[in-house]
Amino acid sequence: MHILTKILVVFAAVLSLALAALTSAYSLNADTITAQYSDAVASRDQAKANYDTQSSQFNEERQSYQRQIADLQDQLGRLQSANREIEGQLASLRLEARGAEDRADSVTRQIGDLGKTTDTQAELITSYRQEVRQLRADALKTKEQNIALLDRINDLESRNDVLVQSNRSLQVSLAELQDMANGQSADAGGVDIPGVLAGELVVGRVREVRTDNGQQYAEVNLGTRDRMRENVKLHITRNGDFVANLIIVRTDLQSSIGRVDTIGDPSVEVRPGDMVLSSLTE
Repeated sequence: MHILTKILVVFAAVLSLALAALTSAYSLNADTITAQYSDAVASRDQAKANYDTQSSQFNEERQSYQRQIADLQDQLGRLQSANREIEGQLASLRLEARGAEDRADSVTRQIGDLGKTTDTQAELITSYRQEVRQLRADALKTKEQNIALLDRINDLESRNDVLVQSNRSLQVSLAELQDMANGQSADAGGVDIPGVLAGELVVGRVREVRTDNGQQYAEVNLGTRDRMRENVKLHITRNGDFVANLIIVRTDLQSSIGRVDTIGDPSVEVRPGDMVLSSLTE
């Protein structure tokens, strides 16, 4: 036999012995291994069930945690937004605080200036008081002087009124004397001189006044029914004072027109409403 074959036979025998030993051991431990396998499978199933249960609980807890995380993120976003608003308000308050400090500084400076101004005003008020007292004294003196002047003016006006009235009376007397003189001259020369209306006193009013070539003409409410005729002389008065004479140049039933004789005073003006008298002596 070949040496290799011998070696292989020896190995085969050894392996057979080992297999026999293993087979015997397997036969002896088969029930134990089967029981252990069954226990392992049961443990595996129990572990899988536990895993599934724990996995389900884990999923639920994870979803709960995710919801909590989402809520917390939402709260965090709101808090961040509120924080930004607070920061903006804080910045605004800081600006306002700075402005308030600036205003406070300005007010402080103004108070200082006002203190100086108050002192100056106090001095001015004192000066003004003295000036006002002096002005009051001067005003009182001026008032007394004005009262004295007014009394003097009133006295002079009263005297002037008396003098004017006397002057008018003298003018009337002079006019009558001139009429008398003209009447005598007319009697000598045949000239038509204005006459005086005889009889009871006739009273009327000036209706209208007009000027023709520098000569005033007045229309009165006296006519032929009031014994008016041409070339009759009437007297115009205002507030009891003599103004001018009126020589009738044209008559009608209820009115007459006369030429105004101012007795040499061109500044005299006759006005509508002036009173017309046939005589100044009655």
